Amino acid sequence: MRQWKNIATLVLACTLLAACGGGVSGTFEDEMGMTSLTFQRGGKVIQASELAGMELEMKYEVDGDKIRLTNPEAAGAALVLTRIDDDTLSGPMGIRFLRKQ
Repeated sequence: MRQWKNIATLVLACTLLAACGGGVSGTFEDEMGMTSLTFQRGGKVIQASELAGMELEMKYEVDGDKIRLTNPEAAGAALVLTRIDDDTLSGPMGIRFLRKQ
């Protein structure tokens, strides 16, 4: 019985740590101000571009310092960003997204 309590405690601790750490939230904008990414709870991200007049809802997953954005309508396609720090994300071809204040 004690072994089951230890296992249950370990599983609960791992679940809480996974839920608390590594998330992304807020709005990030590319350095030219053309595109913004707004990260929301539940793994949802909104990509918006005023210049193109478009808004796209995607999903995101965090794995360490990598953030993978996927469009449910484009199976297999993904955009992978790297978290440089809490306020900076790096994308393909050196594009940087900075947290909007």
